[in-house]
Parts: sequence; C-alpha cells; structure tokens
Amino acid sequence: MSIISKIRSYFFETHLNQKLSQIKVNRASVEFDMAESIGILFDATDASNRNKVMAYAQSMIKNGKKVSLLGFARNKQKDLSFSFKYFTLNEVNWKMIPESPEINQFMNKKFDILINLYLGKNNQIEYISALSKANLRVGPFSENSNCFDLMIDIPNNKGIDHLIKQVDFFLNRINSPVYEAAV
Repeated sequence: MSIISKIRSYFFETHLNQKLSQIKVNRASVEFDMAESIGILFDATDASNRNKVMAYAQSMIKNGKKVSLLGFARNKQKDLSFSFKYFTLNEVNWKMIPESPEINQFMNKKFDILINLYLGKNNQIEYISALSKANLRVGPFSENSNCFDLMIDIPNNKGIDHLIKQVDFFLNRINSPVYEAAV
C-alpha cells in the first residue's frame, strides 16, 4: 500500500468514525415477510451481476416489497442505459467518501432492510451501509463491524448467486415462528 493510499485510508476511517459518532439509529431485527421497504447496494460494473441483482429485486417486488437499488460502477463515466440509481468514481472524493444527492438520499432512507450484494472489500459501499438509517443491514462478512447487523460468511470461490441464496436463507429465518426456540 502506497503512502498516499495510507493517508487516504486514514482520512476515510477518521471521517467514517466521526460520522458514526454523530448518528443515532435504532436497529432492530425485521421479519422478512413483514418488511415493506428493501434497499439493495451492489456492484453495477459487471453486467452479469447487474442482471442477477435485478432478477432478485424483481422477485421481491412481485412479493409486494418496495425495492430501491443503488449500484456502484467502478469507472468514471455515467451510462444512461441503467434503470436504477448508481454512482461512479466521479462521485468519490479524495478521502474515498462517496458524495452525491442520490447517495445521501439512499443513506437517509429508513429501509426496513438494507442488503449489500457487493462481494469483496469496497470502502464506498461499506461507508453507505455503515451510515444507513435502515433498521437491519445485511451483507457479506467485513472487517468493519459497523457496516452490517447480520454478516454472512461467503467463501472466496462463491459468487453473487451464493450470496443471494444465503441472504434469502437467513432473512427468511429471522423471527420466523418455525425457527423460534422453545422457552
């Protein structure tokens, strides 16, 4: 890691920790069947990933959920053909902080559940998730414990299909009477 990358990382972490100390959000587990609004963060760079996420979002919409998507395209040019909101490297400042009205609107929306379908480390996606006002934030395992309330460990050789299946599996078991422990 270069000295510039280390400096940028330092400012990123400092900024994120400062923001986290300023927000107060009441997190709660949400029964998936009862959830009305779902936010999905994802990698919009790869067409295959986009299609899989869009199919997953459509399945939730068919089940009566209000779904909002925010994708991250790892390039600097906007592609007007996307049917969802997204941001690019142009909306990321030198401290690696994502900044745009769409990003702020997404972070401030009180989703019942926020789902992160981004595999691998991504500071911008983790920043949005960490500062989200969502009741429950779900995503793949991250070293940054402020990002998610429910982390799912995904093996390196598994792709987004596996992550979607695991997210579905665990969300359908939260507060489900079939899986409640006898007292």
